[in-house]
Amino acid sequence: MNSLISCSANYFEHLTGMVGSTLARHRSKPRVYIGCMKSGPVLAQKGVKYHEPEYWKFGEEGNKYFRHATGQIYAISKDLATYISVNRHILHKYANEDVSLGSWFIGLDVEHIDDRSLCCGTAPDCEWKAQAGNPCAASFDWTCSGICKSVERMEEVHQRCGEGDEAIWHTSF
Repeated sequence: MNSLISCSANYFEHLTGMVGSTLARHRSKPRVYIGCMKSGPVLAQKGVKYHEPEYWKFGEEGNKYFRHATGQIYAISKDLATYISVNRHILHKYANEDVSLGSWFIGLDVEHIDDRSLCCGTAPDCEWKAQAGNPCAASFDWTCSGICKSVERMEEVHQRCGEGDEAIWHTSF
């Protein structure tokens, strides 16, 4: 699978081993959308974080969004990236880019892959999961939509949640 990966700047991802291995497992699939899939409330109230001005399009107040990958990290296949590029002038953009991306795939024949290794919190969450045999491909703090105080904490997160310095040498794509 030739793919496009999007990840936030204040997010810790293991692009060498874990994410590379995830992409390699889905290489043969032409239309794939990989991420930490979620479905949260459509926020109609002005002034709140992630307010959706077009909330009415999602039904009655209190409804939830359709399943889509959280905006911190996701990957799409080359075919889907091409589809977006070709149709970018007619694809509707909602207030939040992750919702927009998910909406563009609703009526298409796309395989949605909910990869829970992309849904990890920072330490101690990532450490517990690794000890249980479920290492994280990416880590972030949910309250910050990334890593809180990322400049100060990135080295600590790498030490506690990382794959180790040798991971890049033992990865095959």
